[in-house]
Amino acid sequence: MTNRIFAGVVFLFSLIIYILTMAPTTSFWDCGEFIATSYTLGVPHPPGTPLYLLIGNVFSNIFFFIDDVGARVNLVSPIVSALSVMLVYLITVQLIKKWFNNRGNIFSEISIYCSALIGALLFAFTDAQWFNAVEAEVYGMSTFFTAIVVWLALQWTEKRGENGNIRYIILISYLMGLAIGVHLLNLLAIPFIGLIIYFSSSKDNIGGFLADNFLTYILGLITFIGLDILGLSKAGSLVVTFFIVMLSLLIRYLLTFLIFKSEFTFKILLKYLARISILPICGFIFYIIN
Repeated sequence: MTNRIFAGVVFLFSLIIYILTMAPTTSFWDCGEFIATSYTLGVPHPPGTPLYLLIGNVFSNIFFFIDDVGARVNLVSPIVSALSVMLVYLITVQLIKKWFNNRGNIFSEISIYCSALIGALLFAFTDAQWFNAVEAEVYGMSTFFTAIVVWLALQWTEKRGENGNIRYIILISYLMGLAIGVHLLNLLAIPFIGLIIYFSSSKDNIGGFLADNFLTYILGLITFIGLDILGLSKAGSLVVTFFIVMLSLLIRYLLTFLIFKSEFTFKILLKYLARISILPICGFIFYIIN
């Protein structure tokens, strides 16, 4: 209950400040275009923002008592931006609780809520967030979709194993589809969701995960670019890069086996393949959607 009160305070405080500082009419850059196309259901510049225009059109009609059409459409941004700030608060609370393994001590909980509130309000009044929260721009709504997707992903991890928790993944997919109708920014949440799902499912060690991905991708990329600069052919660069990456992985796993006195098994190979598959899978999904 206390957490909900703090979340409500964050939302209402942000909303009031955003509305008080909202642009009274159209402002510079794309705002005039979005206001006009929302009001007339026209077509803005590519790639288009159909969902934003539909919501903007609803606001331009239901708030008929506001004289300026620009102000009606502008009102979308303070509301969704305040919701974004509230979701940032909720996300911060969940992450802190996971990190510190909170055990329900009332003083500990209050300190977590206060810390999250401070962080959320700092985010609310950063230059970029505040600037986009007071005018007819797509970034405020896009930030809202990104925040709610991240929050739902954390909710899924918290309730993983319970009956019906798959609904969170389905809802995330649906919201990401809707978010494309506003801005493509939401696609940047795909790697985060992929990592959340992977670590929740596998309980993998983050150190081993980072080491394998660093040796495979970062070292591989640096080696390939260096060989290309030296004038080696593309095919030759790929072959040499492959051998260097394999050699570095061999040394890494040999040291691991010697230090921890473990044995090489087929499961270790599968774990390595799972670790390095997250980035390509996220990239493939990003490419398909984009």
